[in-house]
Amino acid sequence: MFRAFSSRSLGLALAGALTLLPGAAMAQSDPAYAAARSAGQAGERYDGYIEALAGGSAVKALVDDLNIKRRAAYFAQAKVEAVPVDQIAFVAGCRNILNTVAGEKYQAPDGTWQTRGAGAPLRDSRCP
Repeated sequence: MFRAFSSRSLGLALAGALTLLPGAAMAQSDPAYAAARSAGQAGERYDGYIEALAGGSAVKALVDDLNIKRRAAYFAQAKVEAVPVDQIAFVAGCRNILNTVAGEKYQAPDGTWQTRGAGAPLRDSRCP
């Protein structure tokens, strides 16, 4: 399910993911996405992308658009860092899940959807 990453390459990807990733930043600042996320209609996936969980075609279209932007940002960063795009996306997923707040949905490492409580979210043990 997951590709094995070395700690060095994950560190490089983390450094890059924290400096670029405008697609992820755009998603966080999009009021429609923020509303869908707060309502539990969209959630952060562990692979760096978003999934529509409810809300019909409007939320699905929003999520699809944001995922296209995230993928473009991940590819650009992967090129700069000379690492696989999956690695950049994974590190971004780790960060995005960590940045969820209570009541928001996120995908746990086992693939189940969780609602963030007051504590830390469940994250993959490889997350930096």
